[in-house]
Amino acid sequence: MIKIKLDLEKILLILFFAIFLFLGPGTLFDHKIKHDFPFGYSASDAFQHQVRAEAIKDAGNFKYEAAYISKGIENVEGRYPPVIYHLSVILSYTAGIEVYDSIYFIVSFFGVIAALIVYLIIRNLNKTVAMLSLPLSLLIFSFPVSIGYLWGHWPSIFSQSFLILFFWSIMRMNMKQGYILVALSLSATALTHTSETIFAFVFLALFLVIKLIMKKLSKDDIKNMVLSFIIFFIISFYYLVIFMNTWAKQSYKFMVQPIWEGNPGFYIAGFGLLLIPIILGLVFALPKLKNAHVSLILGYAMLIGGFLNYAGFEVRSFQIRFFWPIYLAIFFGFGTYALFKLIIKKWNFIYTSIIFVVFIILLSGTIELPILKQTDIQNIPSIPQINRASSQGMMDPFHWQALEWLSENTEQNSRIYFFYGDIYSQDALLRNSKRVHNQVDPEDFIKAIQDKKIKRFYISELPGDTGGTISKRTGIFSFEGVSQSIPHEDHFGPQDICKFNYLIFDKASRQEVLAQYNLLIASDLIKNEYINPVFENEVIVILKNEDIEADCIEERSF
Repeated sequence: MIKIKLDLEKILLILFFAIFLFLGPGTLFDHKIKHDFPFGYSASDAFQHQVRAEAIKDAGNFKYEAAYISKGIENVEGRYPPVIYHLSVILSYTAGIEVYDSIYFIVSFFGVIAALIVYLIIRNLNKTVAMLSLPLSLLIFSFPVSIGYLWGHWPSIFSQSFLILFFWSIMRMNMKQGYILVALSLSATALTHTSETIFAFVFLALFLVIKLIMKKLSKDDIKNMVLSFIIFFIISFYYLVIFMNTWAKQSYKFMVQPIWEGNPGFYIAGFGLLLIPIILGLVFALPKLKNAHVSLILGYAMLIGGFLNYAGFEVRSFQIRFFWPIYLAIFFGFGTYALFKLIIKKWNFIYTSIIFVVFIILLSGTIELPILKQTDIQNIPSIPQINRASSQGMMDPFHWQALEWLSENTEQNSRIYFFYGDIYSQDALLRNSKRVHNQVDPEDFIKAIQDKKIKRFYISELPGDTGGTISKRTGIFSFEGVSQSIPHEDHFGPQDICKFNYLIFDKASRQEVLAQYNLLIASDLIKNEYINPVFENEVIVILKNEDIEADCIEERSF
């Protein structure tokens, strides 16, 4: 008879990561790997990264930024860290899915992988603490932490997955040629979202200082780190030159920023009742720092990193907090273990398993604590839970159909003008037209309605991505900013709508008067024989102007 030995730990891990994938990436994607339009995109930054990946796929490389991203300027240096874009294009080709699905998938999937790597790091210290730590990582998909996914902070999140790989690599640095893995993971952070490399050095400084104090820093450690830095520099050199001449040259001003303005940032109190075991874990783990174990040092380093917004790091520290449920899991596990050890004197893995399952149930939102229901005290801290509802996001099939039509059926050098649309405030989504475009300023548009006027000149914006400065390369180590070549009034000022080849109107709006005014302008335009509808669906109508030299509209009152 063959005896089958069940490994309870592996069974529980399979159960956990199945739940994690189902409730995390599965919920974001509405449990579908392919969609008809960008699904779950909730802010402009999400479209910014999606469009850039699309442009790289179209061009076949990232030598230059697409002109429709860079305010119409050609041959602008591709200045964004490239890894996330290249990997999303590769996955798009290999899996046969659209880039807007592939880029979102790799970011969310790697978040789950990051939790697994941290589990393995903690398990190297203590198996029980590792198991008790793991459920907290579910909260990377809880609100407001989940805005990292929903609002498009994807390069930062993806880079933090490589940052966690760097932590694991440091733990395994003394294995044969381990310095290569250290160098590769550190390079991956720099080539995905460079600011995370700074946090890698924060961790590394704490790690080396503790080892030095505890007299555990060996010659092999120093040799491996030197070799790692040499390889890191070689791999990252080409992009670091670009970074130092673009992003690094943006004006920096030291500022204490306790609140992330305009964003529902995550704060330490957001852990609610879970903060109790986390604080206990912070205290109980302090004496164990003498062991210089990576799991503890990464926890303290990333806790400090998440508070560096008080030391001038601003948004970058708030982004680190997206992964606090993973980084601080070690303290949650320590604190939980310490609390239950007060009750359970003779511990075994069955107790670990029971507590593990209970926390999964609590954090997945399956049940609620009765004590927190129907209470009159609104500020009692609760238990945060993973989001369990899918959202279509900002995009819809009708706008996407229109944007695809523009990208496929208009001339490359055509000028496109977007009149008012409810979703156009998140202007990066308009770059899916793959054409240089202007859009009407909503305030001027509304004022024209209030004045009851149809105009030929509307205050308009030339949207585009200026992050890191729009620059052209003038030498191996020299760059020149070129955004000043565009007149100020072209960035934002009155534009003659008769000078555009295509004019896009939304036929529906949450405020009906805005859509009615759109259609009023459109009806005046099509009175000209050279302006005709070329595309229309339930939400959008697109007019083509065959004569941009003509006076296409008469200014009048209505």
